[in-house]
Amino acid sequence: MAERKYVIESRRYTGDDGKMAFDSWITSSKVIEVKHNEQYLVFYPLEGEYAGKKHYIPFSNIHVVREL
Repeated sequence: MAERKYVIESRRYTGDDGKMAFDSWITSSKVIEVKHNEQYLVFYPLEGEYAGKKHYIPFSNIHVVREL
Protein backbone atom coordinates (compact mmCIF):
# COMPACT_ATOMS: atom_id res chain seq x y z
CA MET A 1 0.00 0.00 0.00
CA ALA A 2 1.32 3.43 -0.94
CA GLU A 3 2.12 5.94 1.76
CA ARG A 4 -0.61 8.56 2.08
CA LYS A 5 0.49 12.18 1.84
CA TYR A 6 -1.45 15.22 2.99
CA VAL A 7 -1.31 18.97 2.53
CA ILE A 8 -1.97 20.86 5.76
CA GLU A 9 -2.78 24.55 5.47
CA SER A 10 -2.90 26.74 8.52
CA ARG A 11 -4.42 30.15 9.00
CA ARG A 12 -2.70 33.02 10.74
CA TYR A 13 -3.28 36.73 10.92
CA THR A 14 -0.52 39.14 9.99
CA GLY A 15 -0.24 42.87 10.37
CA ASP A 16 -2.71 45.38 11.69
CA ASP A 17 -5.01 45.03 8.67
CA GLY A 18 -6.19 41.58 9.83
CA LYS A 19 -5.58 39.90 6.47
CA MET A 20 -4.91 36.18 6.59
CA ALA A 21 -1.77 34.52 5.31
CA PHE A 22 -1.70 30.78 4.74
CA ASP A 23 1.21 28.45 5.42
CA SER A 24 1.13 24.97 3.93
CA TRP A 25 3.14 21.80 4.45
CA ILE A 26 3.23 18.35 2.89
CA THR A 27 3.38 15.48 5.33
CA SER A 28 2.74 11.76 5.59
CA SER A 29 0.16 9.84 7.58
CA LYS A 30 3.09 8.07 9.29
CA VAL A 31 4.34 11.27 10.94
CA ILE A 32 1.06 12.86 12.04
CA GLU A 33 -0.02 12.62 15.66
CA VAL A 34 -3.33 14.00 16.93
CA LYS A 35 -3.24 15.31 20.50
CA HIS A 36 -6.97 15.32 21.31
CA ASN A 37 -6.66 16.47 24.93
CA GLU A 38 -4.30 19.33 24.06
CA GLN A 39 -6.22 20.20 20.85
CA TYR A 40 -3.07 20.06 18.68
CA LEU A 41 -1.92 18.33 15.53
CA VAL A 42 1.78 17.34 15.65
CA PHE A 43 3.62 16.47 12.43
CA TYR A 44 6.91 16.59 10.55
CA PRO A 45 6.87 18.20 7.08
CA LEU A 46 8.45 16.05 4.37
CA GLU A 47 9.43 18.86 1.98
CA GLY A 48 10.46 22.49 1.98
CA GLU A 49 12.35 24.76 4.34
CA TYR A 50 11.04 23.10 7.51
CA ALA A 51 11.39 19.47 6.40
CA GLY A 52 12.00 17.15 9.33
CA LYS A 53 11.27 19.76 12.01
CA LYS A 54 8.42 19.07 14.42
CA HIS A 55 5.39 21.34 13.99
CA TYR A 56 2.52 21.89 16.41
CA ILE A 57 -0.69 23.39 15.04
CA PRO A 58 -3.72 24.10 17.25
CA PHE A 59 -6.94 22.70 15.81
CA SER A 60 -8.33 26.24 15.62
CA ASN A 61 -5.52 27.28 13.24
CA ILE A 62 -6.04 24.44 10.77
CA HIS A 63 -7.68 25.73 7.63
CA VAL A 64 -7.52 22.74 5.23
CA VAL A 65 -6.21 19.17 5.33
CA ARG A 66 -6.45 17.29 2.06
CA GLU A 67 -4.98 14.10 0.66
CA LEU A 68 -2.66 14.28 -2.36
